[in-house]
Amino acid sequence: MATKNYTLRVDETDKQRAEEVFKALGMSFATGINVYLKTVGRQQKIPFILAANEPTETISLKEAFKISQEQSIINGTDDMTMEEIDAEIAAYRK
Repeated sequence: MATKNYTLRVDETDKQRAEEVFKALGMSFATGINVYLKTVGRQQKIPFILAANEPTETISLKEAFKISQEQSIINGTDDMTMEEIDAEIAAYRK
């Protein structure tokens, strides 16, 4: 697989926040961006919901789980086994 370097402008605060999340997941900023790009390419869509108004209320764990289940149906991943999920996470971390 051939790779190429790109330069982009990113808000410093946004980059730092993203780096913290990627670090907590055991990956570099570049790896996190590559995971995002691969997900967009594989799913042929932005891998999250874009909305004009962000919800301001807190939801319960049960509600969050229901939303997660609904999203997995939309993404076509609702029938994945735990082994498949673990394998996909491991592949992203490499």
